[in-house]
Amino acid sequence: MELPFTNLEVAFILLAFVIFSLFTLASIYTPASFLKLEKGKGKEGRRNARAVAFCHIQQ
Repeated sequence: MELPFTNLEVAFILLAFVIFSLFTLASIYTPASFLKLEKGKGKEGRRNARAVAFCHIQQ
């Protein structure tokens, strides 16, 4: 019986699944305070919001 995909195709499918899973988990576990800080701010506000969220995750 022949396999339906080559090893390279399986690697790309798995890579896509892992990336999709990471984005899904990030959207679930992103704190609401981070989203509120980022919305409606300019470039500097988004940078500060990311720093706040990163510090929150590290604690």
